[in-house]
Amino acid sequence: MRVLTSINHWLHLISVVIWIGGLAFIVMTLTPALRGKFPHESTKVFFQDVRKRYFRMSGILLALILITGGFNVHFSLQDMGTASKIWVILLGFKLLLVTAFASIYLLNVLYKSNPPEAGEQAVPYANISFILGVFIILTAAFLRHAH
Repeated sequence: MRVLTSINHWLHLISVVIWIGGLAFIVMTLTPALRGKFPHESTKVFFQDVRKRYFRMSGILLALILITGGFNVHFSLQDMGTASKIWVILLGFKLLLVTAFASIYLLNVLYKSNPPEAGEQAVPYANISFILGVFIILTAAFLRHAH
């Protein structure tokens, strides 16, 4: 059973790392490097391609995160026996952050057909998504040591 738990936890972590790492690259490197250095039409086509790839990858990662996260909660509760009050509060806070994170992704998917405007980021709301992702990881670290 420990092997299944470890593989599930690894899948969960690698999915989060890839998604948040991609957002970090977009926010801190890609968008600032391209802003104002190329004609708008060139960056518009490039950003459309980035969005398409990002949304496809993020959808797969979101599904993996949600499924493996559910299993992680199940495995954690099995190991703990009974959850402490602080653990339940932290889990609720993390789920709230994940809901906001996933909602931004889903809103982006609904409006992904809109071409990027001048000065717009490769992925809309990437900054807030990145910040939410960092806080989700922080909350996960607290959860890991709260029981």
